[in-house]
Parts: sequence; C-alpha cells; structure tokens
Amino acid sequence: MKVSRGMKERMDVAVLFDLEDTLVQTPWSNHQHVLEFRCSTRQKLIDLEIPKVILEGIESYAIMRNAASKYVEKHFAKAEAERFQQEMEKFLDYYERDSAKKSKLFPETIPCLEALRRLGAKIGLITNTSRKVVNTVFEIHDMKNCFEVIITREDVKRLKPYPDGILSAVSKLSIKRFFMVGDLALDVMAAKKAGGLAILVRRDYEQAGSQGSLKNLKADVPKEAQTEIVEKGHLQADYVIQSLLEVPAIVQAEEAKIARGKEDSSRRVPLFR
Repeated sequence: MKVSRGMKERMDVAVLFDLEDTLVQTPWSNHQHVLEFRCSTRQKLIDLEIPKVILEGIESYAIMRNAASKYVEKHFAKAEAERFQQEMEKFLDYYERDSAKKSKLFPETIPCLEALRRLGAKIGLITNTSRKVVNTVFEIHDMKNCFEVIITREDVKRLKPYPDGILSAVSKLSIKRFFMVGDLALDVMAAKKAGGLAILVRRDYEQAGSQGSLKNLKADVPKEAQTEIVEKGHLQADYVIQSLLEVPAIVQAEEAKIARGKEDSSRRVPLFR
C-alpha cells in the first residue's frame, strides 16, 4: 500500500511514529505476552553475565537492554561484548519475527499517513525493534514507501526512552519541529527529552479517558528515575488520542498556531527606531 505523493508545499515539521501497536497491532498488545517476554529477557541477560542488581527495579525490556548495554560497554572485553550483542539479537529475533508475522495493520494507519503527506509533513519511523523485523512488517502490509526516514535499534546506541533515535531522524530530515506518536511511556519520554510534542495513542476508551495517566505510564519507568522524570514533565503527553485519524488535525492546529505567532510578530511596531 503506497502513500500518495500528491501534497502541498512542504511543512517544516515531521511526524515520527512508533511501529508496534501504534501503526500495526501485534501480540505485544497482550499483557501476558509482554510479562512473559520481560521475564525471559531478564533471565537471558543474567545468563549473559549481567548482574541482577543492574536490572533491579526495571520492568521494561528497552530499559533493561539500555542498562545492560551500558554495563557491557564498561566491563566487557571487545570479544565478550560482541558475543553479548550476537546472543541478544538471536534471542530477540525469535520473539520479534513471530510478532511481525502476526501483525495486523490498523485500519486508520494508511489514511493517517496519506493525510499527513497531503498536509506536507515529513514522516518518519522510530522503533526499538530491528530493521529485519521492520522490513518484514513493511512487506506484509505494503508500507515500504510510507516513510522518509526509518530508525531501528541498529542505528542507535540507546533505545527509547532515550531520545537518540528521534534526534537522529530530526537531523536526517533537517527539521526542528516534530511530533512523536506512540503507544508507550517510552515514546512520550523520548519525545519530551528530544524537545518535541508527544502524542500518546490509547485506543482503549478508559485508557484515553485517563489521559494516559502517570500511574499507568510509570509502570515502565525505573523507580529511581520516576521522581525526576515526573518533575520534568517527561511523562506528560501533549495529546492523548484514541485513533491515528486525530493526528493530522493536531498537526494542522499546532502549525496554525505557529503561523499566527509569526504574523503577530511581523505586525508589531518597533519601540525604537
């Protein structure tokens, strides 16, 4: 499925998307599946000689992986570090290939991307999964031509919630303003740390009504980091939506605000000549 290339003049703004359970539905939307994966990930990291204390208090796979990678970089020899990466990729590939093959395209995904293209926004993908998995999803759902930049875990040193992937995409697209659309706290945190607007997708009515409550989002944040993150507003999404079809209108409204601000500024009479 191709996104139409017909568009108005390009906006100086990008809309960046998470992949799994944002654009496509996967088994990761099943809470029990996530819990089992987290448990398996923790045990795999311990088997690869990551001390238990390094993983203490962490629930999210991505944050476990970031913490483990930091430890490996500091304490493992080059050969050991390479073995660690290889073993983790094998482990993750088993879960992610299954997820990709079972993925289902959300019905509003392509209409959303087409609407953004017509508005002139640049479109990117930022995911903690592998490029192999992304390519599988794209082949299944015919999404190869939907994005101008794609950042996978092979492209960054640190996964979301760190902003590395977003900052890389922003640089490649040569833009300053951006929106990050995702379904997890990790997406919100990465967006806020990178200086953009966060759009949190909560397709379940009760979740959306709770404004993606901090209580729900904090479940994926290390306990020692929760106070700092909440105080800095890194868990507060700018928008909480139930459908991707809401995204184009949000982008249009935010861009209109900026345009009005520029007009007001140009009309001001200088105080000094």
